[in-house]
Amino acid sequence: MNTKILERIGFTQGEIKVYSALLETGNTTSGPVINKSGVARSKVYEIIEKLKIKGLVSESIKSGTRYFQAASPDRILDYIKNKEKELKKEASEFKQILPELVAKQKFAEEKQEVKVYVGFEGVKTFYDEILDKLNKGDEYLAMTFSNESLDNKSIILMFQKFHQKRAEKKAKAKILCNIHDKLTQKKMNYSNTRLYEFKTTKQTLPTGIAIVKDTVATFNWGKIPRVFVIICRENAEQYRKFFYDVWNKSD
Repeated sequence: MNTKILERIGFTQGEIKVYSALLETGNTTSGPVINKSGVARSKVYEIIEKLKIKGLVSESIKSGTRYFQAASPDRILDYIKNKEKELKKEASEFKQILPELVAKQKFAEEKQEVKVYVGFEGVKTFYDEILDKLNKGDEYLAMTFSNESLDNKSIILMFQKFHQKRAEKKAKAKILCNIHDKLTQKKMNYSNTRLYEFKTTKQTLPTGIAIVKDTVATFNWGKIPRVFVIICRENAEQYRKFFYDVWNKSD
């Protein structure tokens, strides 16, 4: 008899042998089952218990001796139908947690990276990479702070060119500036470029921050400028939320 189908629906080789032996011997003690199936005595009772759970073996006691009898093979169809019901229920329950599992997978697959750009050329490289990222409708958000190092023609010109190219790509810019930051308001307000908005706030802002898509950059404008960049969607979303909380309350 081809027993592969029984294996596919969840029966072990031992269960198949014991059940087949019981079908042939009828109501019997364990001895004939052991002889017929070839299964070790130490395993037979354990297997019989599993078959009883599946509803395929019944047990009776006569004169203190245990007897076992196989249920009709039709019961295997009932067993399959019950398994189908259980699988449908499990599938329904699994669907409820599927979105959460997919979200975890997506988060694990997302790019997370830390970079540092050093020197004026490093800052230019960072802004070139930002321009490559920007598409039509994207946003460049920035929180500026006053620093004497920014009062530099090369830096001012670099930002001017950046915003011109940003506007050409039809990406938006929103700039937040502390109301006391006169340097930025006077020399680094590029409102002459398209899709550019500039607001001032009394709120103290974090040290020069730029946010683009999944990227947050922190600027240190010393003798040697540095840009510390974190590429992480969740981190960027938190900074973006803070930016808009301040933006919506600013002039």
